[in-house]
Amino acid sequence: MHSGIADAADLVRKSNLPRIRILVVVVLYKMSLTDSQTIQGLLQAFARYPELHDSLSVLIWDNSPTPLKDAEPLSAFTYKHSQENLGVSGAYNRAMKIAEATGCQWLLLLDQDTAIPADFLPQILKLGCRFLNKSEIAAIVPFLVDGERILSPFKVLFKKRTPLDKPFEGVYPGEVSAANSGTLMRIDALEQIGGFNEDFWLDFSDVVAFHLLHLHGKQIYIAGDLLLKHKVAVLDFKKSMSPKRYLNFIAAEGAYWDVYGTVTERAFYTLRILERAVRQKRRFENSAYAKITLTYFFKRLFLCKKHRLRWWKLQSLQREIPTASEHL
Repeated sequence: MHSGIADAADLVRKSNLPRIRILVVVVLYKMSLTDSQTIQGLLQAFARYPELHDSLSVLIWDNSPTPLKDAEPLSAFTYKHSQENLGVSGAYNRAMKIAEATGCQWLLLLDQDTAIPADFLPQILKLGCRFLNKSEIAAIVPFLVDGERILSPFKVLFKKRTPLDKPFEGVYPGEVSAANSGTLMRIDALEQIGGFNEDFWLDFSDVVAFHLLHLHGKQIYIAGDLLLKHKVAVLDFKKSMSPKRYLNFIAAEGAYWDVYGTVTERAFYTLRILERAVRQKRRFENSAYAKITLTYFFKRLFLCKKHRLRWWKLQSLQREIPTASEHL
C-alpha cells in the first residue's frame, strides 16, 4: 500500500474517525478522454494505486452537446451526460447531491485541463483524513501553476485577488480564494452556503463560492506542498480565448462586483475596466476584446446596477461557448 494511503488509513483507525469517502468530480465539455489531462491522470493514478477505490469514487459529468461515443475506459468511474450545459456550478451541485446520497464527506473538484500527478490523490486523501473532524476547515487547496505563474490560491483584499506566494502551508489569516480545480471541498460547508451559485455557471463560480465561505467564517487550508499544472482559457487571448468566451467572462466579473462589492469598490472596478480596454487595444491585433471591454465600461456608466444584473443573467443563458479548437 502506498505510504500516503497507508497514513490516511492509519489516521482513521487511530482516531476512531468515520470511514472517509471522497467523490472526485470532473466536468467535461467538448473534449475526448484522450485529450483530457485530468481524466488521463486519474486513470493512471487508479491503475498505480488501485486501493484508492476504497475511499475515492469518480464522477465524470459531461456537459457536451453529445455524449462520449466510447466511455469504455471509464468503466471504473461513473459517467453522466447532461442534456443541457449546466456549467461547472451546476455539475458540482449535482455531484454534491450524489455525494450526500453515498455518504461522502468531501468533493474533489476538477476540470478537464488539470494535470494530475499519480501521487496527488494519496496526498489529498491523507489531508482529507487529517481534517475530517475539523468542521471549520471548509476546503483544502493546492497550488495551481502555469509554468512559473501562480494561478491559485489568492489572498483577497477589498475584492482584489493577488496570488499567494509560495511556499505557504496552513490556514491563511485572511480571506482566501482559489480555483475550483484541485480543491477538496467539505460537503457540509458547501451546503451551508447553498452550494454553488448557478447564475455564475462558469466564470467566477469559484470566486463566489470562496467569498461565501469566508462570509460564513470558514477557513481554507493551503496545502503548500501540493502542486498541480493547469491551463486557464481566460488568460490566453491568443490561443484559447474567443470574443464570445470573453463576453461571458466580463459579464460574470462585473456581476461579482455588483453583487458583492461596495459602492467604492464598484467605482474602482469600473475605472479598471477602462484601463483594461486601453491595454487590450495596444496589445491585441484582434480589436474585438477592446471593443467588448469598452462597451461594458459604458454599460457600467449609464446602466444602473439592477439593469446590469439583468443583462448579465440574460448573457448567462448563452451556454454555447466555443472551445479552443473551435476558436482556432
